[in-house]
Amino acid sequence: MKISIRNFAVAIICFCYIGLNAQSTKKSFNNYVKINSNDTEEIILEKAAKVTPSNRQYEWQKMELTAFIHFGINTFDEVEWGQHETDIKQFNPTNIDVKQWVSVLKNAGMKLIVLTTKHHDGFCLWPSKFTDYDIANTPFKNGDGDIVNDLSKACADAGIKFGVYLSPWDMHEKLYGTDEYNTHFKNQLTELLTNYGEIAEVWFDGANGEGANGKKQIYDWNGYYELIRNLQPNAVIAVMGPDVRWVGTESGYGRKTEWSVLPGNSTYQDDIASGSQQAETNGAFIPQNLMDEDLGSRDKIFKAESLVWYPAEIDVSIRPGWFYNSGDDNLVKTPLKLVDIYYNSVGLNGVLLLNVPPDKRGLIHENDIKSLNGMRYLLDETFNDNFMEKAKTVSSNEAKGHEAKYLVDNSSETYWSQIKTDKQTVAQIILNRGRNFNTVMLQENILEGQRIEKFRLEFYNGQLWETFAEGTTIGYKRLIRFPEVHSDRIKIIIEQSRSNPQLSTVALFKAPPEVSFEPNGCSFGENIKVKLSSDTKRSKIYYTLDGSEPNKKSLLYKDEITLNSTTTITAIAISPDKKQSLPTKVNFNKAKYSVKYNRIYSEKYSASKEFTLVDGVCGAENFTTGDWQGFEGDNLDVVIDLGESKALNKISSNYINDLNSFIFLPSSVEYSFSEDGINYESNLVVTNNEEIKGSKKGIKTFTRDLDGITARYIRVVANNIGTCPDWHKGFGSKAWLFIDEIDVK
Repeated sequence: MKISIRNFAVAIICFCYIGLNAQSTKKSFNNYVKINSNDTEEIILEKAAKVTPSNRQYEWQKMELTAFIHFGINTFDEVEWGQHETDIKQFNPTNIDVKQWVSVLKNAGMKLIVLTTKHHDGFCLWPSKFTDYDIANTPFKNGDGDIVNDLSKACADAGIKFGVYLSPWDMHEKLYGTDEYNTHFKNQLTELLTNYGEIAEVWFDGANGEGANGKKQIYDWNGYYELIRNLQPNAVIAVMGPDVRWVGTESGYGRKTEWSVLPGNSTYQDDIASGSQQAETNGAFIPQNLMDEDLGSRDKIFKAESLVWYPAEIDVSIRPGWFYNSGDDNLVKTPLKLVDIYYNSVGLNGVLLLNVPPDKRGLIHENDIKSLNGMRYLLDETFNDNFMEKAKTVSSNEAKGHEAKYLVDNSSETYWSQIKTDKQTVAQIILNRGRNFNTVMLQENILEGQRIEKFRLEFYNGQLWETFAEGTTIGYKRLIRFPEVHSDRIKIIIEQSRSNPQLSTVALFKAPPEVSFEPNGCSFGENIKVKLSSDTKRSKIYYTLDGSEPNKKSLLYKDEITLNSTTTITAIAISPDKKQSLPTKVNFNKAKYSVKYNRIYSEKYSASKEFTLVDGVCGAENFTTGDWQGFEGDNLDVVIDLGESKALNKISSNYINDLNSFIFLPSSVEYSFSEDGINYESNLVVTNNEEIKGSKKGIKTFTRDLDGITARYIRVVANNIGTCPDWHKGFGSKAWLFIDEIDVK
């Protein structure tokens, strides 16, 4: 599952119509509307306002938090994509416990788990009648295992919905690239959709590479969709599908303006499908490039030939990769990062699909669990107390049956609307007493469409009204964080809307405090001064310097902290209302030596600047973590000053190899030595003798025994290969050299 292929494939999606739109017990849904050539802009806006989700789309949207499980043969190879000849006999998770997966994810708030039943390598996690490249031909449970069955039952027992990912691309299957493969694929899809209970989501990506025979496949998307509609009519089809779209990145972040109503175009056709799943005719629907910032503005819909309800799913992994890799155990996203992702996915009119990959034991790793639990704590502490309860509302323009009081009734299906359309729609909400708040939630009644285009929120400061939050789209849910405000009343002002706005919810909350460090961890020379602060007024900050978790008996922060040695600071903040932050741990590493650079590193990959290479800590395998210095098309050339002349026994330096990211090991590393920093002798060379093309991703150490060489200064030159070789996808581009840590003994 790589973004480059999905960008190519998903950006040009079009679909076929199969069957009638689902019906609700409350209303008829209309998730498609045709735009006529003589429709005025006013008519188009009215039509756009009345496009609504299907029942299956609405039920999916309400889940908000969902989980992805990437697990398979790649877990044991520790790779993202396997190969068609990968030996599946190594698949044997001896301590697997799918009930642990479900328990962990349910506790984190997930309402659905989507399992990678087959990834691009073709290995199936269920015993399929249509291949021998499956779990039945592994040592796992002596060939009697069925992880799809086990997980589907565990989800049902826990009250969580279950979904399946089935990769259309199959590197192993010999039929791939032929007409017969589509039958094979539908046979396997039928097994999944008939043998494992209710399926809530079927997840396809657009990856379409070569199979074992060197051919690519023309996928029968229409046939796949029809099969799913027949066997699992309540399942949404994502993201290479008609119900749910990919947001356009795998970062976990949606758009600040996220429309669920997108323009279609009934004049295009392509190989994916001959029509639109959403349409009433066989005309095609192609959304724009899904990475564009603007997908559904007035400018877009005024040029459309149809409009469809096509909401965003926002996927991201809790780790750098999608499958488990032991080198990523310390690179799990923090609770604060996960919460930020939540606000920028669920809080931006999307559904978050968070990948949590089990390890080789078949368990979710302890570090992942800790982050998930921390995320849940922060969300619960924020949203458990809605200050709008028992609030009063005032509005001079409200429709009968849709008064402003419905803004605070805790229902997303009742709403405030107006009698007539004004340029601005205003409602005032009066709290039962003055409150401190820093988070707001707004929801539209999407059962009647997504309409609001621009809004702002104001609070009364005792003398006048001040704006504290503003935005564009709301949709199912909009969450906004802002500096803490104290007031007993607010105003919601709808500045622009498609037809009458129908706002269902406004709620105010107070999130726990957060602790900030300045600087936020680094390497340093003689000493460093560190400042701590909180985003919540009058919070008290407690900290430790020994790595232990602080409490109210720990050191109380009053002034900046001066460090003279490598130290880990762990801090918490407690606000006046007794809300407590999670502990925040930051490392400060004192350099062993001073360093002079003869060639400057890339500003983009500078890590902790000049002291990075001598702080005693080597970065993990992932070069994006901020621990590594990068040199683009250039050599590393540094001089280390040991401070005094010393007898030396060994020297080493560490480099990353990641060919997919244009990062190559140095062709050679040269170590030379000096007493005065001017005249260097004993030039010792360590040559990289590995075949570049087949070299594995990871860290390699270039070491040289020194046999008691005496020196104060050491010059290290690592020779970049210069440009990517002719066999590489980046042929002709500058090659990167990444280094972290030079160790002298």
